[in-house]
Amino acid sequence: MSYDFAILTPEFAGASDEAALAAAVAVFEQEGRAPDPYRRLRDFVADLEAAGAADEDDGWLSVWPLSLGNGGVAVPTTYSDVDSNLVTLLRLAAGQGLVLVDLSAERVYPPAPGQPIGVIAGDGTRLGALTREHLESLLAELSPTDPWLVLKRDSNLYIQTYQQNDGTFLFERRDGNRDRHFKTVLVDENAVASRMWAWVANDPDWSANLDWERVPIFPAASSQP
Repeated sequence: MSYDFAILTPEFAGASDEAALAAAVAVFEQEGRAPDPYRRLRDFVADLEAAGAADEDDGWLSVWPLSLGNGGVAVPTTYSDVDSNLVTLLRLAAGQGLVLVDLSAERVYPPAPGQPIGVIAGDGTRLGALTREHLESLLAELSPTDPWLVLKRDSNLYIQTYQQNDGTFLFERRDGNRDRHFKTVLVDENAVASRMWAWVANDPDWSANLDWERVPIFPAASSQP
């Protein structure tokens, strides 16, 4: 049993969520490989392999190689880390201008404009790309009940923020293994937006001049803010 996604060209996905869901089901039901799949789909599968999704030891695809149709590709995954898998697929799909369909949750994610990056917010927002303006909008409209935002390159490389009761922002970064997880506090959303966007843009000075403190390592993985 797998957690099923489909990647579709916008033309094949159609103009509505209902059409995209039906197209995703059709992709899973097709047999064999299309003789000439769209280049964007071939490039997406190559990007997915480069991201390690098909690794023999650490991969998270349930089937490999994937079978490409003319308008989409079925992507069955394991249940090991569905949220991180979703973020990776969102980022890679956005990079190729493709539509992601989460068949298991029956949700459709059109390609987002901007820098390819995985975005998760407490209000349920999921994106595969980001502009500076959209980042500022997300921070200005954090969910009152779950005021957090995470930007991810993969499960071990991300930054995240949580607005505390006093209005300041707990700001964290993870640079690899659990012992490379650090935190600090920023005073307002403008400072958070500037640091987050610098990280997205690969500015080497994005984390400079902050008082970083190592986050304690616990036996079990900690939850998101």
